Amino acid sequence: MPASLEPALRDWIFDTAAQGRQEAQHVLIRLDLELPRRYLNDYQRELREREAELAELTAQWEAESSMREEKAYFPGRPSVPMPPDPYVCFLAYGTESEILWDVVDDLLSVLCREPLPPETSPIVARLNSGARRTKRIIEPLNRLLIESRSVYEVAPDQRGLQRRMEEGLSEALAMASDAAESSGYLAARRHLGRARDKLFAVHADASGAYVDLIRAVEAVACPMFLPRSPLPTLGRVRDHIRDAEAKYEYVLTDKSGTQGTTAGVVAMLTDLWEGHGDRHAGGPREVPVSQEAAEAALSVASALVTLFSKRAVRLRPVGQPGV
Repeated sequence: MPASLEPALRDWIFDTAAQGRQEAQHVLIRLDLELPRRYLNDYQRELREREAELAELTAQWEAESSMREEKAYFPGRPSVPMPPDPYVCFLAYGTESEILWDVVDDLLSVLCREPLPPETSPIVARLNSGARRTKRIIEPLNRLLIESRSVYEVAPDQRGLQRRMEEGLSEALAMASDAAESSGYLAARRHLGRARDKLFAVHADASGAYVDLIRAVEAVACPMFLPRSPLPTLGRVRDHIRDAEAKYEYVLTDKSGTQGTTAGVVAMLTDLWEGHGDRHAGGPREVPVSQEAAEAALSVASALVTLFSKRAVRLRPVGQPGV
């Protein structure tokens, strides 16, 4: 947490939590935080002070209103604002700096809504209260995160934080997602999105992300290469392409101009399949998936989804050698 960002981020938490006061207490529950007694004591004291001030102002108003002329302008009955909610105050200004990102992430999750579909008319968007509130919450937060060069950004679904991705990796992931969708492999796009969310969350789940990456590639490769298999897996796809190498070609050519072999693609499949070290528990080869390994797997999986979606690996035409 940059020291320059912390005060402004705490103010953002206060303003945001105040928009859903009933949720502030539940944030504490979800984050396993306990409200110190002094916050409740201070709140009760401020309530008593407010009631005393309001009674004094009301008495003064009634005395003055009894003497006013019937048609003369006279201000309405006085009011005194309620003191700040103790749960809101504690979330914003009483929590340790180490968990501020968790507080921000949780508030986004409960108070914000996913973006409206692109085809939504501007009029409907303006009338959507959830979209308006989300905009009020996210716009100032985005500015703080950008100005402080934070490692975090608001996630694409607007309901949490994620670590910023390197531009090249983000572009590769977007290209793979678009290629999968345009080729009709919508499940592959969903799995890539889930992997991204898990891998770059405030509390990353590298192993869970790795599972989704394998599923993303399987969603394209299994129906393409093993359409009749009752139990297709990425490992079996790899074995099939490797064992039937003579039947397939790769769009890249070698130095002679001949269509390339699938050896490189098989190597990528092997890296992704065998790199999932904690797929099976209890054995001597069980190795926890590190963040670095999962990010490398994201690069490999994105490339494979793109290549398969664009038919970069295909059957050799009949009559060519090996067919």
